Amino acid sequence: MKTVDITYENLVDFSVHPSDLERLDGGWKGLKKYIEESEADGLELLIGYEPASDDISKEIVKSIHLPFWITWLDVWRKGEQGLKAYFPPMPANHIQYCCGGSNQKEMIATQKKLWELAAVYQPKQAVMHAAHVELEHAFTRKFTYTDTEVLQSFSELLNRTAQEFSDGEPPCVIGIENLWWPGLNFGSSSLTDDFAALLNFDKWNFVLDTGHLMNTNPKLRCEDEAVDFVLEKLSQLSTDIRKRIQSMHLNLSLSGEYQLQQIRQGLPVDWSDLTHGEKYSSARHHVLKIDQHLPFQTERVKEIVNMIQPHTVIHEFITPTMAQYDEHLKQQMAVLV
Repeated sequence: MKTVDITYENLVDFSVHPSDLERLDGGWKGLKKYIEESEADGLELLIGYEPASDDISKEIVKSIHLPFWITWLDVWRKGEQGLKAYFPPMPANHIQYCCGGSNQKEMIATQKKLWELAAVYQPKQAVMHAAHVELEHAFTRKFTYTDTEVLQSFSELLNRTAQEFSDGEPPCVIGIENLWWPGLNFGSSSLTDDFAALLNFDKWNFVLDTGHLMNTNPKLRCEDEAVDFVLEKLSQLSTDIRKRIQSMHLNLSLSGEYQLQQIRQGLPVDWSDLTHGEKYSSARHHVLKIDQHLPFQTERVKEIVNMIQPHTVIHEFITPTMAQYDEHLKQQMAVLV
């Protein structure tokens, strides 16, 4: 594929969680220094439900990632009945963390608050995952809802939250990210078109997560296969949808062997004896094995970037130390030159 001369911002990803900050010398000032030394252009910041620290330099925050409600659809549809089905009794702030609230009114209010917290930074976008999965189904893949059902309700959540603002538009662009669970996964061009048509506001785009797209195909075993697969799936999308993909979470995931093995095994043997918190922890550990967040080592990754021509590339890795993150970042940025 011919190389296209495009300009985009390279961002690192980070969160307001204390465990992230503890990895850095110098706290938020240390992060600003790291960004400058790494020659990145700024930061995508995963926020929480409270105003972030004033110590964060707003000028380095170019994108915001909003918290992910993993299991929420029955609460949206059935309120308290759905809440009881999904979650044990817990404090209201824990419920807000899990799914935004105990009914549609509370969920909309929480989402509105998150959009307002994001807008403080005047970011290019505030990223949301358009998906729903129940903890058991992360292992079994025996999903309750289809992509269509998830996206129908997700569009309702977005539209009604946008209507809470005086002009009917979010205070910043909402970036809708693909996952490999039911919801937005770019598996069907027509379904993606249908979802886009449901949105009643203008300030939105799509965020392509390359690793998440790879996770939809457990047959992938090498980078070349992964790049070919991503290019094929993108080529099947309509031109309008590709134009709406304006940013990318760039990372590699080749977890197919693990996925197939886990599907055969099903639920962990002690699953029924675990508390909800233990189930969540087990599922999270499992998901991190699926979603590897590795750096690309092939220059062919430029073919993906050239096809999309994004305004922003977020280098999204999950590492135990900043030293390893830095190694991944240097490796991936080098193949993009």
